Order: sequence, then C-alpha cells, then structure tokens
Amino acid sequence: MYFILSSLWLSDDDIARATIEDQTYEVGNDECVNLSFLPKFYAAPPAPVFAIAIGIILHFPFSFLYHWKYAIELPPGLPRIGHWSRRLDHCFIHVISSCISLGTSGNWNYFYICSLFNLDCAMRHFRKTIFPRRNQIRLALSIFLYAVPILMRGEMVVFLQLFLLMGIAGWFFITYPIGGWSHAAFHVVIAFVPPLLMKEACNLFASQHQIQVAAKCAMMKDLLSRAP
Repeated sequence: MYFILSSLWLSDDDIARATIEDQTYEVGNDECVNLSFLPKFYAAPPAPVFAIAIGIILHFPFSFLYHWKYAIELPPGLPRIGHWSRRLDHCFIHVISSCISLGTSGNWNYFYICSLFNLDCAMRHFRKTIFPRRNQIRLALSIFLYAVPILMRGEMVVFLQLFLLMGIAGWFFITYPIGGWSHAAFHVVIAFVPPLLMKEACNLFASQHQIQVAAKCAMMKDLLSRAP
C-alpha cells in the first residue's frame, strides 16, 4: 500500500513530461485526488498496479492468521494440511495469482482466463481429500501463467529476476535448509516479488493513461502550491 499511496508508480520523469506537454491542466478535474494526509497520492493508480495491491491485501489476512496461530498450534501432517486456515491461505494464493496476471499483462481477457484456472484450483482446496503435490503443481502453474506475459514481451531481465526469486523461495520451502527458519526465509524472499512486479506493471501500455493523469495532477498541485 505504501507503493500505491506514496505514488512510487509515478516517476519524476512522468511529471516533467506532463509539465512540458501541458501547462493548462484543468484545476477542477475530478480525476485528481487532494488529501492533506496523503500529499503524494495525486490520482488513482493504474489498474495493473492496483490489481497487484488488491491481491496482496486480499491474501494477507488469511496468510497471517494461519502462520501466526494455527501453523504453530497444529501438529505437522494432516491436522495442519486439512485445517480450514491453511486451505484458505492456499486458496487466496490463487486469488493473488489472478490479480497479478492482470498486473503483468494489462489485458482483461488474459486475466479472465487465468481467473478461471485459479478458481478451479482454489475450489480443489475445499475438497474432503487434500492432494498436496497436485496443489503445489497447480500453484506453480498459476505463477507461470502470470510470468508468461513478461516473457512474451521479451522482458528477460525482469523474468529472470522473478525466476531467481521464486527459485530461491522454492528451495527454502521444499528443502528446509535452515530448519524451522526456512519457512520464514521463504516469506522474506517472496516479499521482493510484489515491488518487482508493480514496477513492471508501470511500464505496461495499459498503465500509461492513468500515469499521465496522475502526472498532470501532480503538476497542477505543484503549480497551486507556488501560487501567491
């Protein structure tokens, strides 16, 4: 949310371009946001960037509840794997995967396709019998699906960074090289993924209009602040 509310998705270059291109932006434009307690939040973020943030917000409470309480209290094995808190945690990983697919593609049709797959995966977590390996494979596929648009655009540096982060996180998750701390290390590594993908979402064609709007709002706010 800090990335969103601090407008880190809006660069100084974007504002500079808006200043050069348009010196007469309408002061009363409804697209601008003017909140004293959020001085850097000039306008709503682009849909791809916002989609990633929404996915994180939706997943967070279920992940936190499971890891903070039930992952500690429940014994390993079936009691933990079959518990409703773990099922919801894994279910909402597929929700966030769907949201990220919009963030990496900027294409609503691709988002709908990925959402259908992730919906089927999420529903399988509520069946009576749990198949951990099958669920892990489907989770890996959901990650691959939101990485595909990055690869298709030829963004190899970002794709390799994502692949490296996921590889390291997966190594901690599967092999547990440092014992009980491994799962914590897994989450630390995964935390670097959303900022990477949000920055990538800013470069999408689907994000450019709203970035221009925000840049003009920032320019307008700066002009008003300098007015006598």
